[in-house]
Amino acid sequence: MRLFVSEGAPGSLPVLAAAGRAQGRAELLVSTVGPEECVVPFLTRPKIPVLQLDSGNYLFSTSAICRTQNPW
Repeated sequence: MRLFVSEGAPGSLPVLAAAGRAQGRAELLVSTVGPEECVVPFLTRPKIPVLQLDSGNYLFSTSAICRTQNPW
């Protein structure tokens, strides 16, 4: 999985905290990008934070990203 975050973007802090808690349980690459960088090819406007799953699907909801990284 690949997590895209940006400094100052709403929602980046909770997903980074979740990524820290999930460390060692899942293969996760965290990438810091600019707030206007388009990381999802089919979106016309940038959306950060976003989690790209191994299947190629994307999650945009902060709470969904946190749940995915921390399965109880």
